[in-house]
Amino acid sequence: MRDVVGQERVVHWLQSAFQQKRLAHAYLFTDSHTRYIKKMAVELAKTLNCEQKGLDACDSCPTCIQIEHGNHPDVVSIQPDGSYIKIDQVRVVQATFRYRAPNEIQRVLIIESAEKMRLETANSLLKFLEEPISPMVAILLTNKKERILPTIRSRCQWVRFSAPAIHLQQKMFLEEGFHEPVANLLSHLHFRDELVQLESHEIEQNIENLVQWSKAFLTGDESALIDVQVGWLANELEQGRSSSLLELLLIWLKELMNKNSSFFSKQHSMRQKIRLSVKESDILVAMDNVLIASRLVHKAEISTSAIWEQMVIATQEKRKSKYDDWRMIVI
Repeated sequence: MRDVVGQERVVHWLQSAFQQKRLAHAYLFTDSHTRYIKKMAVELAKTLNCEQKGLDACDSCPTCIQIEHGNHPDVVSIQPDGSYIKIDQVRVVQATFRYRAPNEIQRVLIIESAEKMRLETANSLLKFLEEPISPMVAILLTNKKERILPTIRSRCQWVRFSAPAIHLQQKMFLEEGFHEPVANLLSHLHFRDELVQLESHEIEQNIENLVQWSKAFLTGDESALIDVQVGWLANELEQGRSSSLLELLLIWLKELMNKNSSFFSKQHSMRQKIRLSVKESDILVAMDNVLIASRLVHKAEISTSAIWEQMVIATQEKRKSKYDDWRMIVI
């Protein structure tokens, strides 16, 4: 668990509970960046089952290696199947865990994006948590604690993670193979979880595409709307990267307003071209509409493509739309 960057407080607390044999049967790990909580969940699973029986996983015994690579039969991870975690996924785990585990094995169930459980899934999980066949620790991971059913939350011990310092985050991304400009940008993004599944060069290509697209977006070119409907942007929205792209777009628009560039230094020539063809007032309107789009995306009740289309239309008509006006238009 010591390998989880910047979470010394959580590590000490979990190790103390483990040493005193007072671990809870269910935990709710919350953080705005789910990569930290997923790593901690895996590290805790290794510590519970490590053959060396220390306060931290040895990372070298067969059990630790199996868990690290996701192929240990008694440490199971559930991820959303499409937009939701479905009841059949919980039933598969129930069937897998219906027999008692071998001696000295602590079963661990990790549920990623736990806020995406359907009601029937959550109720099935609740029964599973209350009537386990053999010792088990369930770890629910989420960045939206308020969307977890109260009945589930009440059965879990809440562990809130704190964001590591920026320089530690940059170091972590560099160690994972991201190029320095990308690592710097990722460490400042709130919705970076949508991007970190990509390779560094893929993120760089997305950034380049977004910067090129912004010129059409700001100058009234109809290709901006076409890209939302059938182009590269439509594909990215379908892959669930709307929030991160809106965040990147907002940072880029802010840098267009400033003389210095912190994150988009490679796009200097495009920045100059846009500044020569677009008024500052137009950029401000665009920023206002990007913020509105971001709020609507988080409502999760309107299609992201419709929100982006309306954002483009509102910006190219050079109007600042109120949130309620947008909501009425989109619906």
